Amino acid sequence: MPMGLNLSSLPAPLRDDLTGFVENLGPLAICAVVFAGLALLTKGKAAIADARAAAGEARINLTILILGQIAVAPVITVFILALTALLRSYGLGLDTTWLWDKIGQWPTLLAAVVIGDFIGYWRHRAQHLKALWPAHAIHHSDTRLHWLSLERMHPLDQFGSAFDTVVLGALGLPFWALAGNVFVRHYWGYLIHADLPWDLGVFGRVMNTPIMHRWHHARDVEGPGHNFATVFSVWDRLFGTYHAPGPCLAPLGVREEMGRGVSGQYLHPFKVAGRAIRPRPASTDLALD
Repeated sequence: MPMGLNLSSLPAPLRDDLTGFVENLGPLAICAVVFAGLALLTKGKAAIADARAAAGEARINLTILILGQIAVAPVITVFILALTALLRSYGLGLDTTWLWDKIGQWPTLLAAVVIGDFIGYWRHRAQHLKALWPAHAIHHSDTRLHWLSLERMHPLDQFGSAFDTVVLGALGLPFWALAGNVFVRHYWGYLIHADLPWDLGVFGRVMNTPIMHRWHHARDVEGPGHNFATVFSVWDRLFGTYHAPGPCLAPLGVREEMGRGVSGQYLHPFKVAGRAIRPRPASTDLALD
């Protein structure tokens, strides 16, 4: 921690948030170096120009990441624990401890990621419905996709994403497997958002890829969208939402005006809701006899 900052004098929740944030700085720095290096290897000098062009949006994403880690993530953790406990109190949770103990840790982790990605596929499709889109549109508002684009999420959208973990908990998966699912899908999310022209070859038949996910972020998408899974492309292939005809050269982003900076991003869904419930002025047209 920075010199002069006495964590022991802070309230426990804030101390834990700050400690967690500082611990995440290392992995973030590693990701920044790795994805910058991969971009240079695959795109050459163009990667530098693209990074400069994306710098403004990257700063917004980094700010949202910091605010989310300090203010939003702790609330979501409490929400997940409380909702999971509530479901189990009503007998809606399964006791499958015997199954995970029998098959072992690695198969349990694989099951958590596969089931979690299946749940996340349908949750993500729901986020593209009209009622939930204003909050999810924030995630799509980057016009230059890069690995930090994953972090551009409205708090309301983050609560929606917590649904995956709640369902996995209700299915009786152990806590460490829930954490493993979040870890794997989060860092794979960094990869598929990265500015890399990769389709992963034969692995792309099973796994989501940067090219596949770039099509998900294309601006002028016809219909409800496509490529909703995070890790496995098989869900989109099975349910008819797969679309990756080649490198995506279409413009990225959304048609909506999001406002300026982080505050504009956070206020956008509330402005949309306000316009929806605002009474329309009565027509002043006079009826003709």
